Amino acid sequence: MRRIYLGNDCLKIKNKFLIRGETYHYLKNVLKLSKNDLFKGFDGSGREYKIKIFDVGKREVIGEVIEEEQIYTPELNFTLNLFQSLPKGEKFEFIIRETTQLGVKKIIPVISKRVIVKISEEKIDNKIKRWIKIAEEASKVSGRTFIPEIAKPLKFDNCIMEEKKDIGIIFWEGEREITIKDFVKNLKKEDIYNKKINVFIGPEGGFDEEEIELAKRNGYISVSLGKRILKVETASTVAIAILVYEFENL
Repeated sequence: MRRIYLGNDCLKIKNKFLIRGETYHYLKNVLKLSKNDLFKGFDGSGREYKIKIFDVGKREVIGEVIEEEQIYTPELNFTLNLFQSLPKGEKFEFIIRETTQLGVKKIIPVISKRVIVKISEEKIDNKIKRWIKIAEEASKVSGRTFIPEIAKPLKFDNCIMEEKKDIGIIFWEGEREITIKDFVKNLKKEDIYNKKINVFIGPEGGFDEEEIELAKRNGYISVSLGKRILKVETASTVAIAILVYEFENL
């Protein structure tokens, strides 16, 4: 049975969904569903619905909820926020796709000193819409019930000094003392349960030393990802995957 994300173009009224916009187009014209067909829907609230199509109109599909449940959640028991310095090309889309599947709750594009990418104010809203769509698809693929929030790009200094956290990690290729293993070894499950963990990863050129010093002054721990230099999209995926594995197995 198809599993469909019911986003902002879907309105729940009692036991029915009014489905319009892109989701309507997808159900009617792509999947070619018709009256009495069934599909599963989720709306990012942690609930899942078994829906029977009640009517297909010219502008909307009306779906009737025949089952509703709070499903077993694959979500992490801590909040993992990724602060990703913007890389070139389509790498950021790849990072959104992979880290969403791994369980991040929020992705913040960061403008650090060595970021080359320039996104004009006129284009940023369309960029964010595309990034959210990618996150929606990745959530659906991985069986998640929540869609990560994608924020507008923020300057590095503002992120470091203003974003609240319980634990802060900044990955840096110049770190020679603290590895992920070193960082995790003294932690206990209660140290991260329901905590907000902010993770910073640099662009192609990495962070510079002034940025690392600013991060440390604001309570961040500089951590090495290993002996090898990784491409930014590889580093982001590997870093989040290792953290999720280590934290879930404390």
